[in-house]
Amino acid sequence: MDYIWKEWLEISRGKAFWFFLILIIATSLSVFLNTKGLPPDHGFEVFLLTLFEMDTYVIPLLCLFFASFSIIQEKELRTLIMILAKNDSYGQFLWKKSLAVQFISMAAFIIWYFILMIPVKFLFSFHLSHFFYFLLAIVIMILIFNQIGIFLGSVCGTKVQLIGANIFTLFFFIYLYDFVLLYFLPKVTYENVKLFSFIYFLHPLHTLRFYLETSLGTFSLDYLSRMMAKFFSFSPSILIVINILVWGMMIFFASVLCYRKGEQG
Repeated sequence: MDYIWKEWLEISRGKAFWFFLILIIATSLSVFLNTKGLPPDHGFEVFLLTLFEMDTYVIPLLCLFFASFSIIQEKELRTLIMILAKNDSYGQFLWKKSLAVQFISMAAFIIWYFILMIPVKFLFSFHLSHFFYFLLAIVIMILIFNQIGIFLGSVCGTKVQLIGANIFTLFFFIYLYDFVLLYFLPKVTYENVKLFSFIYFLHPLHTLRFYLETSLGTFSLDYLSRMMAKFFSFSPSILIVINILVWGMMIFFASVLCYRKGEQG
């Protein structure tokens, strides 16, 4: 609890946090205003999907920078040395820090989206289960990109390095990953399509989009060709678990390992 309160005090004092919060509110309201003319029966699902697509650009940017800079700030202010001097290992520090960053980030988004649903409920046929599917996708996205940001903060030594690493990571997830897959797309056959599918869905945004579209009933897995049926043969829930293990837990252990190697070097 002390880490959460400390993290909140540090984040709330900065103008960047409030700027990004205003950005989130503005983009959400923009999506709401652009979709409010949709039919009430199906408008809610379209609104959630459109809001999710907008969040795939905003959330990675926000989480990467805030999570990574929360770590680099501990290094620059020398508070990390003081914490580790109290017999806390770097793994323990990173675990508590991760919990604090995750809690504050998720709480900010969850509170705002519950507020946003108040006017939405009067315009569309509101489905609570669909809203919770959307909320789960957002929470998992925040968790993954926060953890990647914490990893970048652990391995980078200066803010200049960190800014470059954050920009490259955003470029990788939003553009480069898909460009590489497009290069190999002509070589995909029925025999290797499942391997291609697994690599495709290792991208967290692809997996979360697939999960949300199938959960909301806007994407049907019926009447697919043999090739496409094999491509979508993985369960969305299994894919989410794999992404959390790879981009959440493995990245956390990599953060601890890379820091220890840096200290030894």
